[in-house]
Amino acid sequence: MNKQMYLIFGCHSHQPVGNFDHVFAEAYEKAYKPFLDVLERHPGIHVTQHFTGPLLDWFLKHQPRFLQRLRAHVEAGQIEIMGGAYYEPLLCAIPRRDSLEQIKRMNGFCEKHFGQPPRGMWLTERVWEPHMPAIMAQAGIEYTALDDTHFQYGGLRREELFGYYVTEDEGYAVKVFPILKPLRYAIPFHQVHKSIEFLRANASSEGPPCAVIHDDGEKFGVWPETHRSVYEEGWLDEFFQAVTEEKEWLHSVTYREYLEQAGPLGRVYLTCASYEEMMAWALPTDMQRRLKRVEEWVNRDETIGPDAQLFLRGGFWRGFLAKYPEANNMHKKMLYVSHKLQKLEAEKGPSTCEEARLLLHQGQCNCAYWHGVFGGLYLNHLRTAVYEKLIRAETCLDELVDRPQGWTKVEEVDFDADGNDEVILENSQLWLGLSPYDGGGLFELDYKPKAFNLNNVLTRRDELYHDDLREGRVSVGDEGGGDQSIHELIRAKESGLEAYLIYDNYRRISLRDHFVDSDVTETELWANTFEERGDFATAPYAYETGNGEVTLTRAGVVHSSQGGGALVRVSKTIRLAEGDSTFTIRYDLDNIGDESVSTCFGVEFLANLLSGATFDRYYRSDDRDLGNPKLGEHGCHEEINHWALRDDWQQLELGLRFNVPATLFHFPLETVSQSEGGQERIYQGSVVFPVWPLVIDAGQRTSLEVIIELSETGS
Repeated sequence: MNKQMYLIFGCHSHQPVGNFDHVFAEAYEKAYKPFLDVLERHPGIHVTQHFTGPLLDWFLKHQPRFLQRLRAHVEAGQIEIMGGAYYEPLLCAIPRRDSLEQIKRMNGFCEKHFGQPPRGMWLTERVWEPHMPAIMAQAGIEYTALDDTHFQYGGLRREELFGYYVTEDEGYAVKVFPILKPLRYAIPFHQVHKSIEFLRANASSEGPPCAVIHDDGEKFGVWPETHRSVYEEGWLDEFFQAVTEEKEWLHSVTYREYLEQAGPLGRVYLTCASYEEMMAWALPTDMQRRLKRVEEWVNRDETIGPDAQLFLRGGFWRGFLAKYPEANNMHKKMLYVSHKLQKLEAEKGPSTCEEARLLLHQGQCNCAYWHGVFGGLYLNHLRTAVYEKLIRAETCLDELVDRPQGWTKVEEVDFDADGNDEVILENSQLWLGLSPYDGGGLFELDYKPKAFNLNNVLTRRDELYHDDLREGRVSVGDEGGGDQSIHELIRAKESGLEAYLIYDNYRRISLRDHFVDSDVTETELWANTFEERGDFATAPYAYETGNGEVTLTRAGVVHSSQGGGALVRVSKTIRLAEGDSTFTIRYDLDNIGDESVSTCFGVEFLANLLSGATFDRYYRSDDRDLGNPKLGEHGCHEEINHWALRDDWQQLELGLRFNVPATLFHFPLETVSQSEGGQERIYQGSVVFPVWPLVIDAGQRTSLEVIIELSETGS
């Protein structure tokens, strides 16, 4: 019998919830539509397509004809539509009930619009944990596809990956296909004959063998320079034509078609894994560097490199929640809303919560919860979209609860699952999350009428790819030829980014309390080089809750620049009024030692209004005309009683009123992050840092009050 090979060619196409409409449109014009145009010229090629819920929603609204074209190819047998969890959540990151509902939401869409429910599902980012077969099988899913590395970690050899295996959890079995890395890295970046040679070299008269390439649809037109190489220069036409010409031994099939004629190669149990790059990204940055050094070391030895690589791996996806507290904050907000939904469903019935369920599912879209080669967590508009969906979902649920008009609520709960209780202050307008354990800080400030978290700020952190900037390996503005994957590109979108490699030594949240020298400068505060004279900023505070308020207290040492220290007690009371979008913060600073205190006291306030460079986002003050400096500008102003961050685009203003005039510093937080187009600078929020001179004799008290006002403005 002649040697044969079956080829499953699949595309997974996705745009995040909250991505800009023009990005959807560009991806459609550059990748999704031209791919289908090319496919129609090659009727002998069968492919599997997966589109996520955000894309399907967009197609329904903007390109319904595209869905009709897809259905025609499904009915003709040329395309198989693969399912998934509708809004592309990570199954390991959401409750099981939500996983089942998301998969069933996609199953229903496919049956309605493509005429048949999917037999398989795309697993988001190929993030696998051993409990997933039970979820899939219970949702009616028969198979999925994972990276070949998953199977090699499970003990299989490379030559054993041309087919599929069966795995199970709790007796629920699903079929799992290996996606082959040699094809994933070659297509569409290397010459077509390289992939054909690989397939020919692994063809066999036994089996029948099957090779799977299933990867991002955006590789075919959206990734840098690929529209030119894939369509203008004809790579995809050439590939489909080459497969067609080799049809005597190379058979283009869908998963469904292959399952109808081939049985499993055996049983396998897979460990927690994703693709290799993801597992490295999930590690702390220092551990990433160590892993990279070890990989380089073993790969220098050709006799052990390939084998040793099989036993080298990074962490797994949940590591991002430890690496980035901001990701954990979003994740726990999502769980908080999901649990609230589950409770109300039990009381009111599922049908009464349908709008909240849809919003929750949208807020579970994975992209903003982690970071790798794509911007992900670093893209403030994606984080904003997640919070917007979750805040709106929670507001929907609150409307189902009978409460008196003008209600307030104080809740003590381990919100972020760190073993310590947080305090939530809430009314119909605001949701405040306070962390007694972490400096008594304000980690979340939701303005419900706009479904907007003003404290959605990202801390500046060291990342492995910053080494390329520091060591001069990054090129600026160079265009590639479409022959490199995004994992191989080393470029930056602008020059001088190394000047922004400034890192914070604590998470940036509001209400961190600092004692600083009287000559502190804005540059020192921005660069995190100022001398911290107190031990309050990140220390735990004791707390007491009352009716609509919480008081956080800590006694600590304030050091002087001449040496020695005084014992000071800081008490801050945050009071939230009923039905109001204003809250007050009262500071009582007591000298409980024997020596007088002469220093300066400062408090951090943070806000992210999404842009630091546009003219419709600016600072203003009732005290004087500032000239509307943009939120990305640096500055220092003396004798300030009122300061506001204004957003004319959202028609929203965050105001701060001080009962004692302050010297006010302001500066932006800007990160350098990796994206598919190279390293880039991103505005992550603004820091407003009022400072007051402080002289307190032994046994005396000084008090300050700050009023925070959230208000909507005219256009």
